[in-house]
Amino acid sequence: MIRGEAGFTLAETVTALMVFGVLVSVALPILGELQIRHQSHVHRMEALILLKSEMERVQSSTVPVPATGEKNKKGKGVNYRIRWEKKYAEPHLAGTYVEVTWKDANQKRQRETLKGLSFRR
Repeated sequence: MIRGEAGFTLAETVTALMVFGVLVSVALPILGELQIRHQSHVHRMEALILLKSEMERVQSSTVPVPATGEKNKKGKGVNYRIRWEKKYAEPHLAGTYVEVTWKDANQKRQRETLKGLSFRR
């Protein structure tokens, strides 16, 4: 900048815009990847909530549930498939298996499972 004048020269302005452009071109792909990763975590958390609630429903003695079953549940932008199986090892001891599957943003199949034992009187 020349002494006595206020403002920036054209070269300084162009240089600042070029630096800003480089920073933006690096930041945009990273931001896109972070959004995809965040969405993946949101879907996994939804699946875990569905998994726990379905396990509680299947193990509950107050609600009659078939020994095996399957249902679909629609989430935020994804469809979840929930499967369960309940087997009695003893008259008072039941083993329960619940599985939730869905497809992520890359159309890759994801799965979460939960196994449990319940004792009923």
